[in-house]
Amino acid sequence: MAWKPTTLLIEGMLDNTTPGKVTGWMKFAGMKEKVTFDLEGNFHRDIRGAKIRLIGGAADNEPGTEGNMHGFAPHQTGKVDNITAGLSPADYIFGSVSIEWYSQLNGRVVLELEQDQIEFLSMPILVCESDPTSREEQNRNIAEFRGSLTQEMNIPEENAIYVGGDTVVKADKRVANNKIRGMKLLPCKIRERLPRLGEQDCKGGKAVVYAKCFAPSSSLNWYISEGSPVWNKDNNVVDYILYGFVEGQCKELGYFSLSELESIRGPMGLPIERDLYWQPKTLEEIAPELFMPAKPTE
Repeated sequence: MAWKPTTLLIEGMLDNTTPGKVTGWMKFAGMKEKVTFDLEGNFHRDIRGAKIRLIGGAADNEPGTEGNMHGFAPHQTGKVDNITAGLSPADYIFGSVSIEWYSQLNGRVVLELEQDQIEFLSMPILVCESDPTSREEQNRNIAEFRGSLTQEMNIPEENAIYVGGDTVVKADKRVANNKIRGMKLLPCKIRERLPRLGEQDCKGGKAVVYAKCFAPSSSLNWYISEGSPVWNKDNNVVDYILYGFVEGQCKELGYFSLSELESIRGPMGLPIERDLYWQPKTLEEIAPELFMPAKPTE
């Protein structure tokens, strides 16, 4: 799960004029002080190298927001995931603004804005001078983030791994486990058909979803289009990193793990289930709104 304080954003500024670093600040309703940023990474290449202003819809002292940002660190350190204005060249997102990062203290944070909520304070570098953030780099960022989730659990270094792409890397943050996870949610017949992470990148909305999981008695659904196993040093599969469409309070494409699905409990404490009657469909059949062409500007 992720922090998604979009409706609490008042304003902000992010600066990527120094390569490999994103700094700045944001103001949120419910927090007295500005949140400052010192992140590793770059904006997506549509705005890389720019300084941008963010315009939120919340106001100072907005009623009912007290405590909504409780526990959110006033100084955010970590790694950039995807910061884009949805402009051309749009390798992953087009037509909307996405501000995503992995915080060392708060985990994944996502802001979803409209394009009229961003202003350029300085212009980005030329697109031809920058490459898109690769899926491999995104995989490694999410892997390192997932690894860091267990830091406060005092897990011994020798018992920990994390995954970057298809590669398992030793870390000091993740429990390795020798059993094969999630056979009910991701049985062998689906694992054999499921493309590895990144194999459907070029398909866009034509990418095929091979499995659907859901939380009973709720609107939470996970549509799985790609997945790669996590191996331990004994060559046992200990988890799966999955990619697909997540439908809940908001709708988005993103990563999640099989172990996460196993741990989630829906209303009345019911575990996640797999749709036994699911037939493969394309992403654009399931969520056509994500793949509609942008409306021309006036």
